[in-house]
Amino acid sequence: MRNLLSRLFPQQATVSHRERVLSGLGGILAIFLTTLIAQRYIGGVTLPFMLASMGASTVLLLGAPHSPLSQPWAFAGGHLVSSFVGISCATTIPNVYLAAGLAVGLSISAMYYLRCLHPPGGATALLTVIGDQKIHMLGFHFMLMPVLVNVVVLLGVALIINNLIPGRRYPANIVLHGKTEAHHGDETPSPVKLSFDQEDLRAALREMDGYIDVSGEDLTRIYGLATLHAHQRGFGGMSLGDIMTHDVVTTKADTDLRALWAQMKKHGIRGVPVMGQDGRVVGMVTIVDFLNAVDWRICESFIHRLKDAFKRKSPSTAERIMSAPVITARVDTPLTEAFLTFSEHGINHLPVIETDGRLIGIVTRLDLLSALYGDRVGQQAK
Repeated sequence: MRNLLSRLFPQQATVSHRERVLSGLGGILAIFLTTLIAQRYIGGVTLPFMLASMGASTVLLLGAPHSPLSQPWAFAGGHLVSSFVGISCATTIPNVYLAAGLAVGLSISAMYYLRCLHPPGGATALLTVIGDQKIHMLGFHFMLMPVLVNVVVLLGVALIINNLIPGRRYPANIVLHGKTEAHHGDETPSPVKLSFDQEDLRAALREMDGYIDVSGEDLTRIYGLATLHAHQRGFGGMSLGDIMTHDVVTTKADTDLRALWAQMKKHGIRGVPVMGQDGRVVGMVTIVDFLNAVDWRICESFIHRLKDAFKRKSPSTAERIMSAPVITARVDTPLTEAFLTFSEHGINHLPVIETDGRLIGIVTRLDLLSALYGDRVGQQAK
C-alpha cells in the first residue's frame, strides 16, 4: 500500500513546513497586490489574463524562486514573447484551432531559443487567440497593457517578498551579502572540492537532451551537500565539540600588534580570537589580517612590510586589523555544517561557543581534514 501511495502521490519537493507556509503567504500577497493595481490602473480587460497565467506564474515565482523557470528574464520574456507570437498567429491565421496550436507550439520554441522558458507563457499565447473581442481589439497593444504592466507589478512583488524571506535569493544567480570577498567568478561555491566543474555539468545536461528544472550551480551544491552527508555517516554523528581545541589562545582588542604577532609566533598559530570585556568573541585576527594591513607598494621584504604596518600613526592594536563581526559555531554543530561554514565564508578558523556566547574552543580547516582523513593529513602537514 505504501509503494502504491508513493507512486500515485510522489513527493515533489523536500522543503520545510516553514518554506511551504511562507510560499503560500507570499502568493496571497502577490496576487492581492497585482490584482488590486491592475484593476485600478488597467481596467477590467486584464481580468481574464490574470486568471489565465498570472496565478500560474505566482506559483513559480513564490513557490519555486530558485528554479530557472522562475527567474526574471524567464518570467518577463516568457510572457512577452508568447504574447507576441500569439497575437501574430491570431491576426494572420483565420482558423482558430490552427492558430491556437501554432501560438502555443511556436511560443515554446521561441522561449527555448531566447532562454526564457516559462510555462504560464503558453497560457498567455493561447489567451490572445481564444480571448474575447476586447483582447482581439487591443492587437499588439496587448503586449504593453495588460501583459507588460502585470509582469512589472508581479515581478516587483516577487523581488520584495523573496528577498525578505530568510534563506532565499532572487534572482537565483545573485551573490549573497557577505560572500563577495570570499569567492570570485560567477559560480556558486560548492561545500566540498569536486572532481568536475560547471562545464562538465553543462555537457552532461546537453547529453540528456531534455529540460531539467535545476541550474548547474544548484546541481553542484546538491552534489556537494550529498557528499557531506555521506561523510557525516562516516563521522558517526561527530560534532565540533569532538574535534575542537579546548585551550584557545586569545587576545584583547587593545593588544599591541607587536605583542600579538609575537604571541602567534610563540604558539605557532595562524589565528587568534579577540575577546571583549564581557568575555564574548568580538573579532578574529589571522595572518591574512596582518597582510591586509600592510602597504605592499612601498616595502621590499616581508619583515619590512610588517614593521611598516606597526609604525603607522593609527593605533597599532588588534582592534584595528581584526575581522568583525566574527563567524562562530555552537559546540553541538555537526561536522557537515562546519564544512559549509568554512566553504561559504572563506574562513580558516571557527571559534566554538556555548549557548551563552562563551568561548570554549576553536576549530581550523586542518582539524576538519584530520577528522575526515585521519592521521594522513597530520603527517603530510608536518
